[in-house]
Amino acid sequence: EREFFDAVMPEIAASVSAATRRRLIAKLQESHPELHAHYLKAKSLASDTIAHIRTCGRYLLTGRGDVNTYSVFAELSRNILRSTGRAGVLVPSGIGTEHTTRGFFTALVDDGVLEGFYDFENMAPVFRDVHRSYKFCILLFNGRALRAEATDFVFFAHTMEELRERHRHITLSTADLKLLNPNTHTCPILRSTREAELVRAVYRRVPVLIDRTRKKGGNPWGIRFLRMFDQTNDAEHFRSAEQLKAAQYRPTGTVWKKGRELLLPLYESKMFRSYDHRYGSVYVKDQNWMNQGQTVEATAVDHQNPEFFVAPRWWVSEAEVIRRAGIPVAGAFPAFRNVTRATDTRTVIASFIPFAGVANSAPLILFKPEVSSRRQCCLLANLNVLPLDYVAKRKIPNVNLNFFIVEQLPIFSPDFYSQRCPWDSRRTLERWVSDRVLKLTCTSHDMRPLAEAAGFKPLVHKWNATERADLTAELDAGYFLLYGIKRDDVEYILSTFAGLARESDGALPGADTTTRILRHYDALLAKSGAYSGDTI
Repeated sequence: EREFFDAVMPEIAASVSAATRRRLIAKLQESHPELHAHYLKAKSLASDTIAHIRTCGRYLLTGRGDVNTYSVFAELSRNILRSTGRAGVLVPSGIGTEHTTRGFFTALVDDGVLEGFYDFENMAPVFRDVHRSYKFCILLFNGRALRAEATDFVFFAHTMEELRERHRHITLSTADLKLLNPNTHTCPILRSTREAELVRAVYRRVPVLIDRTRKKGGNPWGIRFLRMFDQTNDAEHFRSAEQLKAAQYRPTGTVWKKGRELLLPLYESKMFRSYDHRYGSVYVKDQNWMNQGQTVEATAVDHQNPEFFVAPRWWVSEAEVIRRAGIPVAGAFPAFRNVTRATDTRTVIASFIPFAGVANSAPLILFKPEVSSRRQCCLLANLNVLPLDYVAKRKIPNVNLNFFIVEQLPIFSPDFYSQRCPWDSRRTLERWVSDRVLKLTCTSHDMRPLAEAAGFKPLVHKWNATERADLTAELDAGYFLLYGIKRDDVEYILSTFAGLARESDGALPGADTTTRILRHYDALLAKSGAYSGDTI
């Protein structure tokens, strides 16, 4: 809708909510009948094309989900290839990394016919009319009679001449692709042989979050992901503060009340950061229809006030939130930001957020009932630490941290945290990790339910920037040890995070994040007598 009307009726494209947009489009039938007819025709043509691709029987691997013609083109190329033939196609790099194309790429891998995957960034640019950040690839595959023992990968090339540089080439076998992405067999995005070896070593030591190839035990956390409210399809459920005032609701803290009816804030991903559910409030900027919800960051003074809460754009019915959650929630929801970039300092950003409505930009992680609040804290910590982030950056092809990517990240199982902490034998690993997560999280009154569920005291922990910097660095360092990563590799991994050296948070003057992490790594290593130099 927005793309169609951007040039011809910009007021429709700029509408804040999808519900308003749909009402304006419906009015065109009387005010601008020719434009309305043109819109319906374009919508019908797109729908008919997709329906044909899905039902004609020719595109069994790519004619599903959000159909894109480049993937259909690639499958057609394979379908007409003779058994002893070879094919080379120029398509977006998503053919090997994205969820909707996993069926096609998995078939190439499982059949052992994938010969080469040469990934390019359009920085040169090779294609002048295409955005310079766009990624495309040369995909080489054989007919069924010609087996490929392994696949030759090159990533982030900019010119054909760079393919001649041998250090850029990474060989991954079918077994490697199944190890790194057991559910989809899609390819990671690696820049060097050293990266490949580090990522392989992690996966040999740590299982993926959800292994869908297993008949039993593949989801030890009992996790399901929930997109509670879609910002387009569910827009009719959203109420602004102005609408609530007009309807005579009254604000009480973060909620609005009228009689027995209660409306909860609708959280969006831009409102939180790692361990911080009060990162910023949202305001509407009408001129930017691509991203109308802008963030006003909370100040240090705001964070030190336990009564402060961030303001959303919309509120939703408590009854609808309970219905969509489907299970009772003790304390808070763990959520992660699904819009991110591999070039950001932190790519995986997760936090507990208070019981509230949640938009699709912040998928929720729901656990089986027997997973305690303390154990949930451990999973949240694992998602936020840098060794996990290093791997995640090698998995994200665009700006979306999709469920299929999260499922295939190397994350310790819940039973792992029952063991004694390697560097503090007086505590379990669960206690050591969860104490730090709760101190970072329970900094305001709206997180008291989580503190109570976890048996954490005081119920509200005072916000202190210096302490937070140390706690986060300590968790990073601890997980580097748990992942079995040696110190020189820790230094190398930290050097790959753009902007990390400048991430001082004003906490320790003269000491950047890298220095803090290495200091804690050395201290924990010294206390851990079981460390062998490679693994714990």
